[in-house]
Amino acid sequence: MADFNTTVNRARVSGVPAGGFPWRLLIISIVVFGLTVLIYFGIAYGYTPYLNSQVSKVKADLDTLSKKIDDSQQKILTDFYSQIYNIQTLQSGHIYPSKFFDFIESNTYPSIKLTGASVGVQGEEVKIEGVATDFSVLTNYLAIIKNQPTVGLVSLEGARQRDVKDGGGIPFSITIAFNQKFFSAK
Repeated sequence: MADFNTTVNRARVSGVPAGGFPWRLLIISIVVFGLTVLIYFGIAYGYTPYLNSQVSKVKADLDTLSKKIDDSQQKILTDFYSQIYNIQTLQSGHIYPSKFFDFIESNTYPSIKLTGASVGVQGEEVKIEGVATDFSVLTNYLAIIKNQPTVGLVSLEGARQRDVKDGGGIPFSITIAFNQKFFSAK
């Protein structure tokens, strides 16, 4: 019991109240509340009217501009915009099979002789036929094609060794499935 009384007495002597109301917390709360009210009234009576006046100014400018352009010019401008939009829409869906030739040209392997190609633009698949000098050349060619970022899947459909009397080499047929939208404009 003596220990408790000495701590209470020491607190009173040092000037710190032993218990009671937290005045500092109350003062901070009043300051925060006052700032909140001040910000609210600043937005409600200062910033909102400013924004409304800016909106009114823009509306007035639009009205002035619309009075400068008569109805016939507005119709011509609207028709022109409509035509441009339609052209853009048609062009975005247009298919460019010539991209395949760029692909073949940039991925040509010197020991491969291409003999045929068929392009299925809708399925975005290409079937290539050709003759390679040996299997290692064919394997390297397939690896080059498969590592292109525009290629999704490469499948070797047939390859066999020809006799020397038939011209030698390895005739092959591969199918390349390109990534989606390879043949499109964008």
